[in-house]
Amino acid sequence: MKKAAVLISCVSVAFVAAAAPVKVIFDTDMLTDFDDVGALACLHALADAGECEILATISSTRGNASVGAIEVINHYYGRSGLPVGAPKGMGVMGAHPGAKAKVDPKAPLEGRSGGDGGHYKYRKLLADYPGWYRHADADDAPDANETYRRVLAAQPDGSVTICSVGFLTNMRRLLETKPDAISPLDGKALVAKKVKLWVAMACRYPYGQEYNSRWDYESSRIAFENWPTPIVFSDWQYGRDCFAGRAIAEQEGPRNPVKDVFAGNIPSRDEIRKDSHKWLRSAFGMGGRASWDETAVLVAVRGIEPYFNAERGTYRMVGNKGDDKWYPDAEKGPHLRITEKLSKAEVGRVIDGLITRKPLHGGR
Repeated sequence: MKKAAVLISCVSVAFVAAAAPVKVIFDTDMLTDFDDVGALACLHALADAGECEILATISSTRGNASVGAIEVINHYYGRSGLPVGAPKGMGVMGAHPGAKAKVDPKAPLEGRSGGDGGHYKYRKLLADYPGWYRHADADDAPDANETYRRVLAAQPDGSVTICSVGFLTNMRRLLETKPDAISPLDGKALVAKKVKLWVAMACRYPYGQEYNSRWDYESSRIAFENWPTPIVFSDWQYGRDCFAGRAIAEQEGPRNPVKDVFAGNIPSRDEIRKDSHKWLRSAFGMGGRASWDETAVLVAVRGIEPYFNAERGTYRMVGNKGDDKWYPDAEKGPHLRITEKLSKAEVGRVIDGLITRKPLHGGR
């Protein structure tokens, strides 16, 4: 147990004691759920406060509006020039996992039943904020591999934190890259040289299927087995009942893309009161939506302390249907999964405080 405590302490102190802002690459599916929006809003708020430097914002899905939606939020926070990217040739494509066709960016915006399901909210962002994005179709964005390699190669050794809150396609693809004009190192060697930590919102404790790790499970397996730096997991079990987002949904004042997404997708207080158990099963509470992705951002920028405890072990993908399993190993486990320390209600309030901050250099 002493070794586990040392590892947890080192991960936390690396952030708390850092004199410079944490350098973060943010990787998101931006597909059906909307805690991705809250996570990106938190990251921008922390960057405004000088706690982190956002190096790139990358989509892990293709053939949809994910990159454009990321760019709308980046523009709102005054960072429209951030590098972006999307995977090529593999991984989740279209409006939802299992979709057979890409989303046509030129198609008229229909209702939620118009074939793009939960992705409707992101297509609507593009319709509501024209001129705030460069890539309506994620397939027109740069290859995520190129973006990752260029950004990592330009950074000091051991300085970058990757925060992924979507599918793990890009992690696998990055590891499999070959030496090129950008760097003489292959992907695994480049990660080992430049990345100090990967924080992943993925997996279901202690065993099961979780959205992010399930839908491209082969990439998840390859990434978990071959990643050369420590990994901290904010798994499904932690975030499922840590609620946030209602504060921004009900915030007075002019509209903005973050507020629009939360206001348009969180059930009303009256709806929650009528059947709180039903909504809890769908990961909604009086405080808003489950904060899976936002908690990953907190760990990536502020470390495990002061909000969380952690358990040491290994997450592995098992079988061929997208199942994962946690193997506790307090002595030698290469992974950490966060557990409750500060109450989840208090963590939710911290997240709300970040999401509701006005941009320091907001775009218009």
